[in-house]
Amino acid sequence: MIKAITSAQNPWLKDVVLLQEKAKHRKQAGKFTVEGLNEIRLAIKAGLTLKELAINPKRMDWDGLLTALELRSLPLNTHQLELNDIAWAKVVMKESGQNALAVFELPKALPEWNPQSGEFFLMVESVEKPGNLGALLRSADAAGASGVVLCDERIDGFHPQVIRNSVGTTFTVPLFVMTSAKAWSIIQANRVDLFTTFMETSVSVWEADLTGCVAMLVGTEHQGVSDFWRDKGTNINIPMFGSVDSLNVSVAASLLLYEAKRQRELQKP
Repeated sequence: MIKAITSAQNPWLKDVVLLQEKAKHRKQAGKFTVEGLNEIRLAIKAGLTLKELAINPKRMDWDGLLTALELRSLPLNTHQLELNDIAWAKVVMKESGQNALAVFELPKALPEWNPQSGEFFLMVESVEKPGNLGALLRSADAAGASGVVLCDERIDGFHPQVIRNSVGTTFTVPLFVMTSAKAWSIIQANRVDLFTTFMETSVSVWEADLTGCVAMLVGTEHQGVSDFWRDKGTNINIPMFGSVDSLNVSVAASLLLYEAKRQRELQKP
């Protein structure tokens, strides 16, 4: 049965807005929202439980949605909703064109970080902007990284802007969430080569050996990596040839990831 929602005051809409705006509500409700056809498709492909699916019937029909999601039918017990223009505008960023909004069940637990020989990881400490975390996940996916380690979390991976900026790679790249102290203990126990982005006594990333089991750590836009990590790894830098001496954290991380990938490709027979 398809439920129609025509009022901006509908309780379902209010709950969705809270899920989008409040990490605390996401955790308490055990749910999160995903907007976008590709993002929803990747979430389903990752095995997440789809609870509710909404469209604006003026812009999308159910058969077209199934085709876009590469499904023959919706998962069992998925609640279907149709929103009019007023209701649709309240909960989506992309109001025109084909689009959909889904509510998924939060995973019961996040994966445990267990680095293995030959893997390479991006570590991100205390990232504050959801757009940056989304971009970092997208770069990690593109470079074929083994995962992203989020230390001292300030933004959760199920924030709608993280999902949107990652274009759904939130669901394709393993995200490990922990304190910096726990990450350091795992690094030591598993003999991970840690590379930090302090500038003091740093070497060019082009000269660093990134072919082992590697974790590369970046920090916040304004403060960089915290002093907790000082003297715990090898300091690397990205050579700069223009007038500025720094890059956006997502751009810098992309360059590090691709250098690690490049070195691995050169090792192949």
